[in-house]
Amino acid sequence: MSARLQECDEQRGKRMPKRGRERLYLVFDDWCHGYSIRMVNLLQHTAGSGHPAPVHFSEPFCRIMAPLVSYFTSAFGSKILAVFSRDPEADSESYFPMLDVRSRCVTFAPGQGCPIPPIYYLPVGNELFSLSFCSFEMLCSEELSPRLQDQSCGMGWSWKQLSEKPPFYVDNVTSYSLHPQERTFLFSTKTGATEATYTFDTEKRSWKLLGYWKLPFAGCGHFDLGLNCFVGLSKEPDTLGQLYSCEVPIYDTDDGLCPCPVVKLCKENLLSECPIDMHVGATLVYMGGKSEFCLVQCVSPDQDRMDEEDVAHGVQLPGRRFYCLTTFSLSFNKDKELTTGNNRRLQYYKVPKEATKPFLQDPVAFWM
Repeated sequence: MSARLQECDEQRGKRMPKRGRERLYLVFDDWCHGYSIRMVNLLQHTAGSGHPAPVHFSEPFCRIMAPLVSYFTSAFGSKILAVFSRDPEADSESYFPMLDVRSRCVTFAPGQGCPIPPIYYLPVGNELFSLSFCSFEMLCSEELSPRLQDQSCGMGWSWKQLSEKPPFYVDNVTSYSLHPQERTFLFSTKTGATEATYTFDTEKRSWKLLGYWKLPFAGCGHFDLGLNCFVGLSKEPDTLGQLYSCEVPIYDTDDGLCPCPVVKLCKENLLSECPIDMHVGATLVYMGGKSEFCLVQCVSPDQDRMDEEDVAHGVQLPGRRFYCLTTFSLSFNKDKELTTGNNRRLQYYKVPKEATKPFLQDPVAFWM
């Protein structure tokens, strides 16, 4: 490993913000020049179950100018990175804004050499990895010389390529996660009826076939130390809104392949129970702590199911969409089944009218 990459590895394990400082940050495409970021303090939610009256989001925490086409975003450490597509054959070098939510300062990260979707951004503490169809990269930083002695040093950023093309088509990725040792990524794919899971070792910089099975959840799975397993959201029609738990695969086997780990499905459905709420999209956010999570669900009122009482109390308004934020903690009951233990807290928020449905089908949310 080069000294430059070793220096990036030493950044792992830096202490994250103390409990109580974290907030939920939501991104919307509701601005004519780009995007807005809204902040929510989930720790102040006291609402129980039922259907609390929707409230407005606070004023935007920040706005980011960016083209409203082929936009991607990710977060790592205390930074939110805004990435938009560019012409890979263009001569001019591109830079993307990066917001630090602690200092509220904006710096710029260099554009990637292969900014063509789909791209998976994978945060690991204060580092960010990126998987695309042509490469696996890591965003590294280095300290720059201070301009003046009484000013803090800035940081310079660069993308470092870790490998060439992955051994699968990125379009076929169904789920992914980070091994709890924080050096290996897991990617599951499905091509027709064929399932497979691969690992990428960031130290050896090598790919490996783990087994002919896939992680059960859709998209990102989160490892929780208290539960000692991965947790992710199902988006299959029959189990939409339920959670899967998946044990950590043991992949140091003699034949080189790992058997499918133990998978369990939570019987509870975490989507809105209100009969007039039509599901638009959902994202599961990991909050850490005592196995705490937040489900960010976008709903739209079904006009045919609304009655006069609903309209009179302003529960839902025609033509509006809402975010239902459900926070909860997970545990295994005496039967070793995953459960929320009836500790859910939820609150409805009015989605900005300008936000588009395609953007709300996969809500962009970060806990940091």
